[in-house]
This record gives sequence, C-alpha cells and structure tokens, in this order.
Amino acid sequence: MANTIKPVANWTERLWRTNNAADIARGAVTASSPFSTFGESVVTGSGSTIVWSTGMPTTLTVPDSIQLTAVSTSASDTGDVVLRYLDGDLFERLETLTLNGLSSVTTVATDIRAVNAVYSKNGPVVGDVTFTNGGTTYARINTGDLQFLTSLIRVPANRRMMLTSLYGGSASGTSDSRVRLRLVTSFISGDSFAEDGDLHPIAGIALQDSSSTFPNFGPFPIPAGEWVGFTATHDKAADITAGMFGYTEAE
Repeated sequence: MANTIKPVANWTERLWRTNNAADIARGAVTASSPFSTFGESVVTGSGSTIVWSTGMPTTLTVPDSIQLTAVSTSASDTGDVVLRYLDGDLFERLETLTLNGLSSVTTVATDIRAVNAVYSKNGPVVGDVTFTNGGTTYARINTGDLQFLTSLIRVPANRRMMLTSLYGGSASGTSDSRVRLRLVTSFISGDSFAEDGDLHPIAGIALQDSSSTFPNFGPFPIPAGEWVGFTATHDKAADITAGMFGYTEAE
C-alpha cells in the first residue's frame, strides 16, 4: 500500500494563516482595508525635511483641534477638494470644501488634529492651494498637482497600521546629490511622542540619484494615534520621493 502524507492543515487554512493580503485588497477581510502613501519634495541646497509637498514646513507641527483656512494663488481654483483628517478624538473624517480662488474659505471642522490626505475633485489645481492655521501650513496642493503629496500620516483611533512595502528615491541630474531617507515614527520603545511632534528613525537608506524598494516585509505594526512617514537629509538640490504600502485593521 502506498504511503500517504496527511497535511497538518488544508491549503485554505495555510493561506489564511500566512498571507491574507490579497483578501484584504479585495475587501474580503472584515475591519481591514489597504492603504498607501506618496510623498514628493523638491529641495534646494542642504538640510533636512519631511517628504511631503514642496513648500510645506520642514518639521512637524501637531494640530491641536484647529480649523483650517484654504486659499489658492489662482482665481481659477474654484473646485471641490476633499480633506481626510482626524478629529478631536482621532477618528477619521471626510470633509468636502469648495475653493474660492484668491478668497479664503474655512473648514466646517474645528477639531482637526491631523491631515492625512487632501485631493482635488476637479482635476489639477491651477495655483498653489494651502491649508493653514495660525501661520502654519498643514497641507498644500502645488500648482498642477491633484493632491497633497505626503508620506507622513497619523493612524486613526481604534486602528492598527501594518506596513508591508516601502520605497524611496532621489534624482538630481548631476549624480552628486547625496540623500538619506529615514522611515520615522512618533513612538519608540513603548513611549509615544505623537503630541510632541518628535519623529524617531527606525530604518533608513542612503541614495545618490537612485531608488530602492522593499517589498514583502513585515507586516510592521504602527499603533493608533501615532505618526509614520519619511524624512530626508540632503546635501544639494534634489527631487525626493518616498512612500509605503500596507493595510489597516481593527486594534
């Protein structure tokens, strides 16, 4: 009689235990959903910055339940933009705001504590559209862009973010701009610095007119309420990009 090998688990169970990314992408996993970020910044000279839209502050200022004012440098920007933000309790909310060109408009929300995304519903913006409070810019869509290009986001309440892939690159056109990209979070060794705006490096790469991608690692968990994204240190002018892929799930 031929010997048979009895599997310890059937294929469906083994797939479920080791790789549920495809099912999450299909929306088949309850309370889980895919996400991605895209950050891009054009820098000049030497310095350090968060990898987000050119013209943004180089460091993080944490909003404290604020209302945002939006205005464009072009009278032609009169379309709708959508803000994905975290409210006073860090729950994710959406608000659609109608721009009024050179005249400022304010959000209905007065308890914004993080801006995770802003995008135009009417094609690329004509001017630079900024979202400010108290002289600080918290989001920006640059001329010709469709969205706020940010690698830095804050995890909503009652969610856990699981990173599965990272990428980053820089280009200077002269091959002599050296860039150090760092994956940063607002927590380290169990301590949270989310309200202080302190970003701790947990991984990094060095680039010189090149790019790197790190797929299929982790998943690496980011707790609710924490910031995660990329910063860059550069010695000359460069175009820098960085972002991540993963999914969120219920804590």
